[in-house]
Amino acid sequence: MFPAARILDPITHDMTVPCGVIAPPVQGPPPNPVLIEFMPAAYVTCRCMCTGVISGGIAHPPVPDPNAQPPIIKGSLTVKICNFPAARWSPAPDVGACGVCLGDPKLAATRTTLIGG
Repeated sequence: MFPAARILDPITHDMTVPCGVIAPPVQGPPPNPVLIEFMPAAYVTCRCMCTGVISGGIAHPPVPDPNAQPPIIKGSLTVKICNFPAARWSPAPDVGACGVCLGDPKLAATRTTLIGG
């Protein structure tokens, strides 16, 4: 079981330094969003607004076009949100296309909604 990811949750490349946030997909949020702890749930196709920053410098340059930000490409196999796999925080294997990990492991203990699968 891993903490559920939400839109505006932090993301990180090296599990120590936050490098951005999860954003809604390009086509916008669903008409009836699923709320997790009072925030919209994140799922595969949501974007990773990533700066590329890591503790030792930079993993990749930031993408200048906000609509070209990398999407979340892997999520839960058993839990669906808007017919897409639900996204979960690290140490889940869920990732964004630029190799970013979802969530901030230092904050995982504060989360109350967990997703398996």
